Amino acid sequence: MGPRDVLEGAVSMKAVILAAGEGARMGPFTASEPKVMIPVGNRPILEYVVQALVDNGVHDILVVVGYRRERILSYFQDGKAFGARMKYVVQGKQLGTAHAVAECRPQLDGTFVVLNGSNMVDAKFLADLLGHDGPGVMITQSDRPRSYGVVTVKGTKLVSITEKPAEVISNLINTGAYALDPSVFPVIEGLAGEGNHDLPAVLTALAASVGVDAVRTDGMWVDALYPWDLLRLNQAALKGVHDVRAGTIEPNVTIRGRVSIGDGCTIRSGAYLQGPLSLGAGCEIGPNAVLLPSSSLGRNVRIGALTTVANSILMDDVSLGPSSVVQDSVIGSGVTARAGLLAASGPGDVQIEGEWHPVPQIGALLGEDSELGNGVTVDPGTVVNERARVSGGARLRGTIPSGGVVL
Repeated sequence: MGPRDVLEGAVSMKAVILAAGEGARMGPFTASEPKVMIPVGNRPILEYVVQALVDNGVHDILVVVGYRRERILSYFQDGKAFGARMKYVVQGKQLGTAHAVAECRPQLDGTFVVLNGSNMVDAKFLADLLGHDGPGVMITQSDRPRSYGVVTVKGTKLVSITEKPAEVISNLINTGAYALDPSVFPVIEGLAGEGNHDLPAVLTALAASVGVDAVRTDGMWVDALYPWDLLRLNQAALKGVHDVRAGTIEPNVTIRGRVSIGDGCTIRSGAYLQGPLSLGAGCEIGPNAVLLPSSSLGRNVRIGALTTVANSILMDDVSLGPSSVVQDSVIGSGVTARAGLLAASGPGDVQIEGEWHPVPQIGALLGEDSELGNGVTVDPGTVVNERARVSGGARLRGTIPSGGVVL
């Protein structure tokens, strides 16, 4: 089956995107929006999933929403602006992924695909999923399989999916992308009666009865379990960035590589920008500031003179004072840091939901609407939760609680 056949065969197919969860392991970045709406490359993660579907001719999309669903609905609306026809199904009680699919049952009458709205995928990944007959699950290799459902296969057929096994039995994992049809619903109902509401168990049961294809792909699949994983998604997103020169670029600005500069931006004299970079509308980059590869700046970001930003995500309305250094960091919307912020990267131990994670290279993780005074130093791996207040000269390490005050 060629790409043209895939597109033609996919036109009437529907897609279910799972987007109801909070994403609690994202720390401070899901305080006011669901994980699927976290921006990478200046677009919500969910938008890349929608785009991949549309690129494969799948336009009818059901989005299962729950936590902070108004953020998703207000951004995508009916999907027309994205080339899709999007409808929404509210999962009032988030029992599991199979329960989420079951909530869509009245609107599913043929073959459909299921995708996780917080995994970045490309058109090739979707084409491989669409280009086969019968139930299927997309699988890939991972260097941390114990964080996922580990897949056991026999030839090209699925044997089982084992969720987060105690021992590593394989480096093949379940990507959470499936091709299904209405015959799956009796299996979902049967397992629900046993208190099991997750799709991996459903697929394992299907594998034992009707058979399930284990589909491998060299398409893009990038997952973000934790905040530092967002930097990998951002790097992947910026591979597709295009050169755009909007706004005002003063004399003696150096721009190298692919850099997208949004409407209304001002790039002051002496600034150095090395792509891939993406700058949202209304940004101001101060004199002699340096923006280094794989950084994305949201709308209305202010970067002070002589400040350096490298491999970082700065969400909307962030303001960094002059002579600051930000590396390998994720900075939430509305964060204000005055002069001399030092958030240099290095190895760090990060605490998320009470569990410590060693991260080889990480800067700061700053939650939305936090305020940092002059000369603040943030140790690698420090988590500053939303709306924290930090006095000038402080040195931060560990985790600062939501609304916390550091004197």
